[in-house]
Amino acid sequence: MDQAEKSIGMKDVTSKTFDKEISGARASVVKFWAPWCMPCKRLAGVISKVLPDIRNTYQDQISFLQVNVDEEAELAQRFGVMTLPTVIGFSGTNPIERFSGRTEEEFVKWVHRVAQRAGIAE
Repeated sequence: MDQAEKSIGMKDVTSKTFDKEISGARASVVKFWAPWCMPCKRLAGVISKVLPDIRNTYQDQISFLQVNVDEEAELAQRFGVMTLPTVIGFSGTNPIERFSGRTEEEFVKWVHRVAQRAGIAE
């Protein structure tokens, strides 16, 4: 695994563990990435800066997961991932929203929206 991806604090999931991980959380944020993807590396930098504060805000109510599409193409196909990186917010097991921003502020606002839609935040 790419060191930048490893250090951002998102749990790696596979097709074998994905359903169990998202069904065990009220909300999940899932990043689909690949080691060769430069925009994925930039997003990893954005996420690594804000994830500690986001985790502090929501405690354990949101799972932060990542899928390496080179190893888990089936999962990428299942969720219609066509470009990288793709980040999908889930309420339980239902995909509810995709992230399309680039900045730390946009990511924080988007996670808050996912939390609201999942009934975690007001």
